[in-house]
Order: sequence, then structure tokens, then C-alpha cells
Amino acid sequence: MAFRVPELLRHEMRHCLEQLQRGVRRWDPRGWINAHSGLVIGVACLSAVLLCFVVVWVLWPTASASFQPGGPVWFYDVNTGRLFVGRPKHGGPIPAPSGSLPDGGPAGFRAHVYSYVLDPNESELFIGFLERPDPEAASPRPAHDMKDFHTWAQGRLIRRVEDEQWVGATSPEGQAILQQLLVPNRRGQTPLNQAPEP
Repeated sequence: MAFRVPELLRHEMRHCLEQLQRGVRRWDPRGWINAHSGLVIGVACLSAVLLCFVVVWVLWPTASASFQPGGPVWFYDVNTGRLFVGRPKHGGPIPAPSGSLPDGGPAGFRAHVYSYVLDPNESELFIGFLERPDPEAASPRPAHDMKDFHTWAQGRLIRRVEDEQWVGATSPEGQAILQQLLVPNRRGQTPLNQAPEP
């Protein structure tokens, strides 16, 4: 059944529109513009200047700032297999709650944690890969400086949790680890990066 506008309401709407048209005719915008042409030209010039200012402001190059996440980041304790929270400026390895590795080195590595849901519980989280600075990189990048991903990747070693060997993020093996995070699951969901609660 189609919705019909009641006849009384249609007459009221028509009456309102006719009153609006009479008001516009009485106001005579064309006559007002002709009588105040100086004001109209001033407003047009001001609009053009403001438009130029906005265009210059938007297109003006700004100093490149490093991406610095404001909140904490995940680290992985390789001794216990558990996640813990650390500061974003640390690239790792850092001291872990469980202590040192058998060789005496720190056991906490930066972990990139993902989930397939927006608000996951702990069981829905998984570690995409671990990261550490490449000691042989020409100029090591800070851990949080990911504004240029390619440059960041050149100074990073990554591995899956179950892997034994670290590989360069730009190597074919490293690219395979990163590409695996772009593959949707059986439901067609792609992994979402998850940060710890601040």
C-alpha cells in the first residue's frame, strides 16, 4: 500500500511555498545586488583571497614528522611465550619479566599483535611477527619511525614466533611473513593491528 499525503497537508504545503515565493519576489535579490554592487564585489574579492589562502595552506609542504604512537606497545617474552607491555620508543630487545635469555641477552622482543575482530579478548589475539633492529643496518631507524615503511624495513629483522631464524624485513622471507598478514581468513576478514590498552 503506497503512502499518500493527506489532501489538507498538501494544501498547507502549497500555501507555504507560495508565501515563500512571494517573499522572495518582494525582497528582489537582483535589485538588491544591483543597488549594492560595491559590497558584492568586496565579498567576491574576499572570497577569492580566502580561497587562495586555503589552497596555499593545503599545498604548502610541511616538515616531515616521525610517526610516534602515543600509547604503549606489545613485547613478547621468548622465555615464557607471553606478551607484556612496553614503551614505543624501545625497539628491543628489552629486559623481559622472566629475566634474560640463556646467553645473557634480553628476552623481550617487539611484537606486532593482530586480531580478526575490532574489540578482541585475549584469546582472539595473535602475534603476526616479532621485530628487532638489524645490527648490520647502515643507519638504524628508531623503533617507532615507520613514516617511510621501506626505509624502516631495511633496518629491521623479523620472524614469526615459531621461527628460529631472524630474516630481513625486505628479504623474500621477510616479505612472505608480511604478506601473510594481508591474507583474509575463511570468513574474508583481514587482520587488524591491536595495541595494548593505555
